[in-house]
Formats: sequence, structure tokens, C-alpha cells
Amino acid sequence: MDKLGNILPRVLRRQPGGGRLLGTQVASAFRGLIGQEPARLCDEVELHSGTLVVTTSSPALAHQLRLDSETIITRLNGLDLGRKVRALRVRIGRSTPTQ
Repeated sequence: MDKLGNILPRVLRRQPGGGRLLGTQVASAFRGLIGQEPARLCDEVELHSGTLVVTTSSPALAHQLRLDSETIITRLNGLDLGRKVRALRVRIGRSTPTQ
């Protein structure tokens, strides 16, 4: 018998909107991983098909995230959040408002 924590990501992925929920968990873990102050500078954090897309208006933060991308990906995947992060893409600018 499997533990609930082991099968929950698989079950959630199959549900409508479940992938979005797992993406939100990855985004939340990313914000916790980088710390409160840098996380405030991230306007948008989303997971799209294994790519974590971070939008920030801070060029310095964007540069640092790009330098640390391998470490960030390794640590996020080590948390076993149900989704694997394969790449980190950092954009400089403001997030686009959704309508």
C-alpha cells in the first residue's frame, strides 16, 4: 500500500486543473527557497511544461537567478513536489495582466 503523499501528485495531475495546482506548489516552494526579500521582487512565477518562468523587474535578481539556476532546479526537484522542473527561465519586466 502506498502512502498518500506518494500517490497524491499522480492523482492531482489527472484531475481538471490539477496540473495548475502542482505548478502553484512549485512556485510557492521556489519563493520559499530564494527567501522572502528576493521573492517580493518576483512579479510572476509559473510552471509551464517543466520550465519555471520567473518575471522580475530587478535586473540584479534576474542575473543572480540565472547564475544559480542549476542549484535552484536541483533543490526544487529534491523536494519531490510532484512536478519536475527541467529549466528555469528568467524574464526582466513586469508581468502581463490577465483578463
